[in-house]
Amino acid sequence: MALPRVAVIGGSLGGLTAAALLRDLGCDVDVYERTPEPLAGLGTGVIAQPELVRYLVERRGLDLDAISVSSTEIRHVEAGDGSLRGSSEQAWRFTSYDVLYRGLLDAFGRERYHLGHALVGLDQTDDAVELRFGNDAVVECDLAVAADGGSSVVRQRLLDVMPAYAGYVSWRGLVARDAVSDATWEAFDDRFTYGHLPDGHLIAYPIPLLAPGGLEVVGRQLNFQWYWNVPGGAALDELMSDRDGMRRPVSVHHHLLQARVLRELERRARAELCPSFRELLLAAEEPFVTVIADADTPRMALGRVALIGDAAITGRPHTGAGGAKAAADGWALADALAVADGDVPAALAAWEPARLAVGRALLAKVRRMGTALQHGGEFRPGDPANRWGLG
Repeated sequence: MALPRVAVIGGSLGGLTAAALLRDLGCDVDVYERTPEPLAGLGTGVIAQPELVRYLVERRGLDLDAISVSSTEIRHVEAGDGSLRGSSEQAWRFTSYDVLYRGLLDAFGRERYHLGHALVGLDQTDDAVELRFGNDAVVECDLAVAADGGSSVVRQRLLDVMPAYAGYVSWRGLVARDAVSDATWEAFDDRFTYGHLPDGHLIAYPIPLLAPGGLEVVGRQLNFQWYWNVPGGAALDELMSDRDGMRRPVSVHHHLLQARVLRELERRARAELCPSFRELLLAAEEPFVTVIADADTPRMALGRVALIGDAAITGRPHTGAGGAKAAADGWALADALAVADGDVPAALAAWEPARLAVGRALLAKVRRMGTALQHGGEFRPGDPANRWGLG
């Protein structure tokens, strides 16, 4: 079996999973990440979906209990007054982006993980793909795997598809155990909490606290998101402009946030939230804001290029399955290449239909959930239609 030379564009969780799987299959694999430094998720939380952690558990023998924390309940409260809407017993595990990234990077290795490679253009023939990077590097491969996220340069160049704004943004933050009262900690620890508002919602859940630079869990912390409806246009542009006046397309990190934007976050927390959510929001040291957007795509296989994860179909975060979808795309791609004896066009033709179906079903689900959660629609505790994951 003649296996292809593979270039993976994008070195986050989906890209690293695909790279490791294709390397294990016997492919010659390099990863090209645009950032000059290793990635970091600002400590943000991740639901430990089976597809997302599968490589580390099955191929690296990692103990999931060692890199995640558990919860036993999903609780729904009215975020304005704290009253209980309902709850359901559901066992889930939560981890952090940093845990998974460090683990996958260690698994793939750093020798062929190339930082500072921002893709600017590509062309392909029947036999090869040429990739051109902003640092003047040019790479030729037999298969290019685009794992460069929701703002994928590959998808934009080949299909002219970019995500569309969903009408709301997400404030995210982390809170240490000693930053809140016992009552507030106990309200959110050991459970995933939805906080419902007439014009938005919050979520909060525990994630691991890691030892610096390692994978050792040394405690727990709380992760939250508060989704605000913000009209597109001038209002969104102002919110997403940093303190130097630059309009940021995806996120404004804490150190770049305008002071008036942080004051508005604090004002709204004090005015709109019950004591437990209010204390949680005000205790976050470095909150930041991210635009919520989504995108469909007509294709995931284009010649010798495969789009995976958010670089293909970009969903909203309401099922916690974005990373799981990217990882599942990578597992399916490796399987298809093995079945096709390394024939790239044959493998991609067999791989694409099922992956498009999975992505579009997830996109429809998260759009429906987002509409209900942001506009006071029906969202019943324990409703199977709102279950997290790819199913």
